[in-house]
Amino acid sequence: MTRDRLGLVWAGLGLIGLGLAVLVASLLGWAKLWPLFPILAGLGLFAGYVTSGAKDGGLAFLGTAAILSGLFLFGFTLGVWTWQEMATLWPVFLLIVGIAFLVAFLAERRSRDLGVLGLGCAAVAAGVLGLGVTRGLLGSDIVKLWPLLLVLVGLFSLAGVVVRALRRE
Repeated sequence: MTRDRLGLVWAGLGLIGLGLAVLVASLLGWAKLWPLFPILAGLGLFAGYVTSGAKDGGLAFLGTAAILSGLFLFGFTLGVWTWQEMATLWPVFLLIVGIAFLVAFLAERRSRDLGVLGLGCAAVAAGVLGLGVTRGLLGSDIVKLWPLLLVLVGLFSLAGVVVRALRRE
């Protein structure tokens, strides 16, 4: 199948998915189902990643972030959590960003940047620690150690520079 036809297939599937999502949301109510749209957008971005020859990690990052954000927000619209709990659940967004960076690192085919890996690890660590503090599982004194996350990102960035320099020699 040619690249043009493959693009048309994905466009057709995307329109079918969007139409079904709008139909279901119209029948069941928009208030509960609107997080479906970031999920569909994320799936579309992943489709772009899969069909592109470049294997751009940025598409994988955005797709992951959109899908995970939509799933998290479904927890609120479907009654798993109340919107008032967002005050203690906001670190989940740090986890989502961290996981998206890790997926981008793994998805990048051209050259994996260790700085992206460091950002992913730091964001996941910040999200876990943040949830621990906001949900009362960890004391708030641990927040004073946040500069260690900067050190972690810096170490990964330096390691990436060293690895690239060694590959060129």
